[in-house]
Amino acid sequence: MSFISNDKKKSLRNKILFSSIAVLLLLAVVLGTVSVYVVDKLSSTNSNKVMTQLCEKEAYRFDNKLNLVKHSVNIINEYANELQYLNGITDVYSDEYEQRIKDFSIAVANQTSGALAVYFRYSPEVTGSGTDGFFWTRQSNSDEFAETEITDILSYNSSDVGHVGWFYIPKETGKPLWMTPYYNQNLDVFMISYIIPMYQDNGEFIGVVGMDIDFATILSETKDIDIYESASVAFVDLKERISYSSDNNGAVESSKLSNALYNHISTINKFSELLEIGNSDGSTSVICCEKLSNGMMLYVNVPKSEIDSNRNFLMMLCIIITVMIFIVSIIFISKRTSQIVYPLEKLTEITKHYANGDWSGQYISNTDDEIENLSESISQMAKNTQKYIEKLNALALTDALTGIGNKTSYLEMTKNIQNNKHDNFNEYAVVALDLNLLKKTNDTYGHECGDILLREASRYICQIFEHSPVYRTGGDEFVVILYSDDYRRREELLSRFEKGLNYPIEGIPSTNLSIAFGMAEHSSDNPDYESVFELADERMYRKKAEMKNLRQK
Repeated sequence: MSFISNDKKKSLRNKILFSSIAVLLLLAVVLGTVSVYVVDKLSSTNSNKVMTQLCEKEAYRFDNKLNLVKHSVNIINEYANELQYLNGITDVYSDEYEQRIKDFSIAVANQTSGALAVYFRYSPEVTGSGTDGFFWTRQSNSDEFAETEITDILSYNSSDVGHVGWFYIPKETGKPLWMTPYYNQNLDVFMISYIIPMYQDNGEFIGVVGMDIDFATILSETKDIDIYESASVAFVDLKERISYSSDNNGAVESSKLSNALYNHISTINKFSELLEIGNSDGSTSVICCEKLSNGMMLYVNVPKSEIDSNRNFLMMLCIIITVMIFIVSIIFISKRTSQIVYPLEKLTEITKHYANGDWSGQYISNTDDEIENLSESISQMAKNTQKYIEKLNALALTDALTGIGNKTSYLEMTKNIQNNKHDNFNEYAVVALDLNLLKKTNDTYGHECGDILLREASRYICQIFEHSPVYRTGGDEFVVILYSDDYRRREELLSRFEKGLNYPIEGIPSTNLSIAFGMAEHSSDNPDYESVFELADERMYRKKAEMKNLRQK
C-alpha cells in the first residue's frame, strides 16, 4: 500500500512538473511574441527617425556651404550699390569704382569657404567691350585667389551656357539666382554659381557679380556621409529631372531621373517623409530627401535589408533570451515544484490577461526566491509593454509637432464617415486650410521659426473650432471636420477665424499669421466625403490666390 502511495505521489509530482513547464512555455511564447512585436515597432520607428535626422543634418551641412557663398555675393553687391553714394563715385564704369569692388570682392572671397571663383563683369552693351571687369579664381597650390584670364563675352552666343551662361541667364531673369549645375568650359570645371545682376537707380543694367563653387568637390563630400554602409547619395534637380553623383575618381556623374523615381522624390518633397520603393531585382529600398537652399534635393537611398539588420538582431536576441529564461526556469521548477505551484498558477492567470491585451493586472510573489524575481520582471515588463503600446498608439495618430491629429487619424476618420459609423456626421462640413508663408519663414528665419509658425497656426485653428476634430494632413495643410453645434455655427466660426488672422507671431520677426481656407458642406450635390473635401480644397486654393495677390500689392 505504501509502495502504491509513493508511486502515486511520483506520478502526481510529474503531472505538476509537466503542467508547470507547460505554463512557463505559454508565458515564454506570449512574452517573447510581445517583445519581438515591440522591438519590431520601436526599431522601425527609430531607424526611420535616425535616417531622417541624418539626412536633415547633411542637408544642413551642404546648405551652410551654399548660404555662405550666397551671403558673400550679397555683401559684395550691397557694397557695390552703396559705393556710389558713400564714397562719392557717380561713374559706375570708372576704374576707381571697379578697383574698389575688386579689392573688396577678393577680401570677401578669401574668407568664403568653398568659393572657387569671384567675378564682376560689365555688360558689353554699355562698355562696348566683352572683357571689362575682373575674374579671380582660387589657386589649388596656395588656396589664395589670383587674377585669371577674362572670357570675352562677345566671342560667344548667348545660348552657350558653358562659356557665358553665367552672364546671360541672370541678365535675362533680372534677379539673383543659383544656376543649375553646368560644365564651365572656361575653367574646365563642373560647377554651380550664385550670381546677382546689377542695376543703376535709373534701371540701367550694369553687369553681374557672382561666385562659383566646384560642384565636383561638393559631390565628393557625399562619400563621407556616414549613414549606412550601402547608402547611395546624390543631388537631384527636379526641374531638369537629373541626378548628380560623384564617381570613384571624384568626377561628376549625371543621369536622367526615371518617371517612377521622379514621382517618388516629388512625393517625399511634398509630404516630408520616408518612402519605400521596390527595385528591379526584387529588393526594397528606403529613400529620403531634403531640399537645399539652391533648389536642389539631397537624395539618399538605403537598402531596407541594411536598415532592418539591427532590428532583426534585436528580435533574435529577444528570442534567444526568452529561450534561455525558459530553460533555466525548467531546471529551477524541477527542483522545487511543490513550492512554485501556486505562484505559477497566479503567473499563468495574469499572463492570460496579457495575452488578451489586458495589461492592468499585476502579481508579485512573496516566496523570496527566483519566482518572486520572475513575477517582478513579468510585472515590470507588462508595465513597460503597456507604456510602449500607449506611446505607439499616440505616435500613430498624433502629429508630433502640433499635438493634433495626423494624416493617419484623419484617414481613419474619413473612412468611418464614408461607412456611416458616426451618427453625429449626418450633417457635416469640411474646412480645408493651408498655412501661408511657411516656406518663406523656413528659408528666412530657419526651420525652428517654421515650427513655431506651424504650432501657432494649429493653436489658433483649434481655438476657433474647439468642438471639432482638427488634423494636420501635410507640411502646411490642415483639415477641420465640422459637425453638431460647430456645423450649425459654421458661418459664424469661419467669420471669426478670418477676422482673427494677421496677428504677429511671437518669436518670428515681421511675420503675421496668414491661413488660406475654404469650406464645403455635405449635401445632395456633394453626397460623399471626397466630393465635399475637393470642393473645400478648391475654394481654399482660390482664397490662397486672393491672399497672395493682396500681399503683393
